[in-house]
Amino acid sequence: MKKVLALSVFIVIIAAACHKKAIPATTQAAPTDSLSVAAVSTDPVVIEAGHSIYTTKCTKCHALKVVDNYTTDRWTGILKSMIPKAKLDETESGQVTAYVMANAKK
Repeated sequence: MKKVLALSVFIVIIAAACHKKAIPATTQAAPTDSLSVAAVSTDPVVIEAGHSIYTTKCTKCHALKVVDNYTTDRWTGILKSMIPKAKLDETESGQVTAYVMANAKK
């Protein structure tokens, strides 16, 4: 239950963070009544931007993790701790989140 609550809070924060950014309206996550991974953008442009950020900023400190080795729940915890360390802004964190969630283990 705590994991579901933490994931829900994280997704709401990411969705709110994407709201004010200069990303075209089609790339923003639509608000949902049920809080789930579905709230993360699935737009290919956002996902590709997230991949670019992931491969450049994350390698400054460590080797890249293979994205599909981890579930979305595990990525939520990883991102929660790594986004502040990487000093990603709200747009970048939303894009990286979209990338890893789109490619996480099913």
